[in-house]
Amino acid sequence: MTYLGPARQSDRSKGIGALPALVIASALSLVVAACGSSTSSINSNDASVNGKGGATGTSSGGGPGTGTGAGGAAGPVCGAAGQPCCASNTCNGGGCCVAGNCIAAGATCGANAITGTCTSGSCQNAAGAACGAIGQVCCGNNVGNTCTAAGARCTITPGGGADGGGGATSMCTACGTNGAACCQVANGSGVPQCDTGLSCQGGGAGAAQMCAPCGGADQACCGNTCNAGLACAAAAAGMARTCMNCGALSAACCPGAICQTGGVCTGAMNGVGGTCDACGGTGQVCCAGNTCDTGFRCGAAPAGGGGARMCEACGASGQACCPVNAAGGMACTTGLSCIGAGGANAGTCGVCGAAGQACCAGNTCAVGFACVAAPGGGADAGGGGAALSCMACGASGQRCCANRTCNTGLMCTGNGGAATCG
Repeated sequence: MTYLGPARQSDRSKGIGALPALVIASALSLVVAACGSSTSSINSNDASVNGKGGATGTSSGGGPGTGTGAGGAAGPVCGAAGQPCCASNTCNGGGCCVAGNCIAAGATCGANAITGTCTSGSCQNAAGAACGAIGQVCCGNNVGNTCTAAGARCTITPGGGADGGGGATSMCTACGTNGAACCQVANGSGVPQCDTGLSCQGGGAGAAQMCAPCGGADQACCGNTCNAGLACAAAAAGMARTCMNCGALSAACCPGAICQTGGVCTGAMNGVGGTCDACGGTGQVCCAGNTCDTGFRCGAAPAGGGGARMCEACGASGQACCPVNAAGGMACTTGLSCIGAGGANAGTCGVCGAAGQACCAGNTCAVGFACVAAPGGGADAGGGGAALSCMACGASGQRCCANRTCNTGLMCTGNGGAATCG
């Protein structure tokens, strides 16, 4: 993805005579920063990030370090009804962004202070007036403090009058574009405050933060990510990180032992030096956050705690299940199910659901079969650790199927594992 925006000409070619001094000063500043923390990683919930791919890294302090590049994954799913709002509080099809989540156009905005039917991003406030879109009052009680349309933020104006006693007013104004104010987002929602290719920058000393280009060469990093071919290099304490043309595979690592997407920095000392090697594929070390390419999983740490974790194939029959989300979900290739996953056990991919086969995920079986414990193992799908397998059900004399169902003309009688069709 290419982000459009002005990129200033690099001045690294100037002042060549002062280069040795600059190198020494830069190295010292990185060492000082490393004493506080030698780790930098992508924060997918950073509200200043637009969710686009890039690179980041980690380095171990005090000794030979390894820095790991993170993959340039696409941003989170957003914009549809029930999903998080996209950048600048945007929802699909003129939907409304309420408390960080999208409400479909034509649906009810909510209750109490934000009511009415969502219409082109606009809702109604407690008084029944249209609110939330640019040029409308802010939604909420009293003056209101929330806007619901894409690219709108609430601007509150203090009361007027000679004694300043006039009532305050609020209005939804534009935000999120290049040079505009950053949009307001729900706390903890992770919704980006600016449009794609921009991040919320500046501020301090009473100045407001504004949306400005990010991710390009010599521009601020978009969170901790950059455009393809660049890496978000570490910076001295208190300084903003910028995207630099460094950290390519088989090349020197960026300051802070950071590599571009798909690379890991090896041989660095206190965030300085090292070479970027490939990561995430078969036989390669795991990338940042213990992640690997699709079809691979980050294996267990070597015994004794020494050495790097390696990526290993997953998802095929007989292989470990592949991780699919941060919540611990596991997956296998089509036609297979993850069997035995739980706790520290990743589970194994295999066939499931038919007669005599293991139960599929969620203790389910194919139609006409029930998930039961091995003989003597206890009641259905609850044998106290006994192996679960699929057994024919629903016919006369057979176990009842799920939800106590039987074939046409038969009834389920009895309780628990003793329930049969007849």
